[in-house]
Amino acid sequence: MNRVVTALIALALAAGAGVLAGCSGDKGGSAPETAPASPADSGADVSAGGAEVSTGGAAEVTVDGSAMANLDPASVSCVKQGGKISIGSGAAGPQQAVAVVMSDEATPRVESVALLVDGNALGVSDMMGVKTGSAEVKVDGDTYTVSGEAQGADVKNPMAGMITKPFTIKVTCS
Repeated sequence: MNRVVTALIALALAAGAGVLAGCSGDKGGSAPETAPASPADSGADVSAGGAEVSTGGAAEVTVDGSAMANLDPASVSCVKQGGKISIGSGAAGPQQAVAVVMSDEATPRVESVALLVDGNALGVSDMMGVKTGSAEVKVDGDTYTVSGEAQGADVKNPMAGMITKPFTIKVTCS
């Protein structure tokens, strides 16, 4: 039990850090960002790897039927690179964040979800034969809706046992 909780917390923190690092880019010495000339220009080739990054799109996150407090939709970014789509937000309050990694295919498959909300580290993953939670994604144009049930623990009291909460993450990536 302790190993599962520890692994889940580590997964949540690693996924969140990975998404945020991928979104940050090296902006030192670059010209100030300007608004794209058209919606088609909103994805930017930010590296030799051809990553497409979009920020400030519409984002809604609900966990256990309630909107995620203090989530700034402008802090949510999407990175498409290397056959993956990574969606994440910066910390929106005391330990509040969201991170999703899914395949960039015609029918995307959710690989992991990490939610840090209200002192709970929640996640979905299927790593090395250990499945935690469940998630599916639906696509409507540039809008991705990821929903399912995340499992995790109260970070302040991990010995209280596993918890499961339903979630929905709806993000528009242009």
